[in-house]
Amino acid sequence: MTAEATPAPRTTTPSPSVAGPSSTWAVDSDHDLGYFGPGSISWKVLSAPAVPLMIAQITHLLEAPHVDFQSVLLDHDPLYPTNPKRQRSWRGDPATKGGRITDRLRRTVVGPLPIIFGDRQAARRCAGRLTAYHRPMRGTNTDDGQPYAAVNTDTMLFAAVTIAHGALIAYERYAIQGFNRPRRLPDDQRDQFFAETAELAVLMGVPREQVPVTAQQVADYYRAQSHRYRTREGYFRNQLRTAASQLRWTPADTVVTMAADIVLLATTFLAYGAIPRPCRRQHHIPAVADPLLALVYVASLPIFALLQIRAIGTTIVSAFIGAENADGIRRSQWAASAQMR
Repeated sequence: MTAEATPAPRTTTPSPSVAGPSSTWAVDSDHDLGYFGPGSISWKVLSAPAVPLMIAQITHLLEAPHVDFQSVLLDHDPLYPTNPKRQRSWRGDPATKGGRITDRLRRTVVGPLPIIFGDRQAARRCAGRLTAYHRPMRGTNTDDGQPYAAVNTDTMLFAAVTIAHGALIAYERYAIQGFNRPRRLPDDQRDQFFAETAELAVLMGVPREQVPVTAQQVADYYRAQSHRYRTREGYFRNQLRTAASQLRWTPADTVVTMAADIVLLATTFLAYGAIPRPCRRQHHIPAVADPLLALVYVASLPIFALLQIRAIGTTIVSAFIGAENADGIRRSQWAASAQMR
């Protein structure tokens, strides 16, 4: 892998007529295939049914060792009992649990979809919405007195890198094709993927020259961030409190909503088996647990294999990310394939 690999986003010129309502973000092959398009590794990775089901959990585990992301969760995430403002999905009713984990994960997955699968105008609108949503998330780390902000350049870059890396891990660990186990992409395709997804960071305001564009550069970037990998006081305790709150039956629950919360908590445990071992150590997962996580991973593969059955994969993905968003992806793929024909 070389550090000189060049980014490979598409260079089509957007048409001013392709604006459309914000809820309609599928690409239009007659005008604009977006920043990525059908020939991209990004579409290949993000189109696999397993990826939208696991990317949020894996990305969260990649981000959480960073102290600034712990502060954002503790001080601003409506799921956490330490959030003083109870903003966003909090409605002042304990029955809401401060927001549901299903809603939290769905927002994480759905948020960037228009950037990947939408036209360029939709991608820019989406980046603007995400920036505006996270702008109020700022404060001071209580353990060292250092300020943090969810939308500063360093934080946005770390978020973009972990989102891209989380998608790649989900694909390489859970995307089954035929009777073959998931496998690692060739090195050149991994580099191309990181070069393409650099556009995520650029759209969020990160200078292009700061974004790692190869797998080796991503590894070097993580090492350069190691001084930010530490645990803020109370983080793990409140993480457990948050998880426990999702298992508490409330008047707002039904059997379906409770089952969904339990399944998603289980997939978070499954994600521990997907992340790199050094990241597990940062989550206080001892090395002795690695064989158990490996067994759980292997045991889960037949379930992910079922996603190849179109009716099953489509139904599950639509239920998780929403039918409209799943339809947007399908329309983007149809428009792109129509152009290629």
